[in-house]
Amino acid sequence: MIRYIAPVFEMPRGPVPLIRASTLSPVLRMLDRGALPAAPLLARHKLTRAQLADPYSQIPLHHYVAFLEEAAVTAGDPVFGARAGTSFSATDLGPVGLIFASSATLKRGLARMAEVLNAWQDGTSIRVEVQDTYLVWTYRLEDPTLWPRRQDAEYTLSATIALARGAFGAAGRPVALHLEHDAPPEAAALARAFGTAPKFGRMANRLLFDLEAAERVQRAEDSGLMAILSRHLADLAPPTDAADLAQQVRRLIRLNLGQRPVTVTLLADVLHMSPRSLQRHLSDLGLSFRALVQEARLEMGSARLRDRNASHSEIARQLGYADSTSFWRAFKRGTGKPPSRHRED
Repeated sequence: MIRYIAPVFEMPRGPVPLIRASTLSPVLRMLDRGALPAAPLLARHKLTRAQLADPYSQIPLHHYVAFLEEAAVTAGDPVFGARAGTSFSATDLGPVGLIFASSATLKRGLARMAEVLNAWQDGTSIRVEVQDTYLVWTYRLEDPTLWPRRQDAEYTLSATIALARGAFGAAGRPVALHLEHDAPPEAAALARAFGTAPKFGRMANRLLFDLEAAERVQRAEDSGLMAILSRHLADLAPPTDAADLAQQVRRLIRLNLGQRPVTVTLLADVLHMSPRSLQRHLSDLGLSFRALVQEARLEMGSARLRDRNASHSEIARQLGYADSTSFWRAFKRGTGKPPSRHRED
């Protein structure tokens, strides 16, 4: 019997780290296969199935880590993360997974993944280096207060092994595996899930691969495809000035619009601030939460109106309006012209 204890996080310095929600897709599939109650679990961590189905939807990293911990409790399986990771595929990492799986060698694939992963998730450190006869892949969450995080570490290492073996066969099987947390009672079960016995209590989470096998060419690369994927991932990478609170609030508003009611309380919770403190900081910048929500709705509404197949009622729902009439009035008030005129321009 394992018990879930909600993590307590400190207020982050700078922007709240985000991760693409589709990274959790194998976890949701495993919950569904076990007929486990995924809906209340998703709701408690402010997640929806629609977010997990969208390869470009983002969620706060601390919600992701906490979701994995509670999923293991819900399943009654302390090795849940490692087991879920075994079904991970390149498409679960979107273009990051595709650029990895399209690389000529495992060494080149892991190096590329480390270079571009910031487009897929923030707050994570990945390093790839050669040590003697090994290629060493190191993974760590940057925030030391993000704890417990055992399931994240085991899920990530298991998923990386699944990716490596799927794309590079025997070369993708690690010769050693290190975990930062202490050895749990389920160490033998973990060894079966990973395919190798982990070493616990290490400085970081690591996979060690045979260097000669990792440098062996497995396929010819498509230079055109690599250029397209690299450019796409560069466009997805977060801006360098994302630490600005106003930009962070704008980003979170866009992430949540259409998923749930966007309130000061919701965003303050994600930012680990009180609602009053968030409003005060915005006021000091000459901004208001209400104005930022309206700004996001107008921008997203303008973009959605370019799709002539999308009805006004559908757009209104996606932007969190009560009905199409409310959307019509707000859009006309904010832009000076009704939605129908915008579509004609």
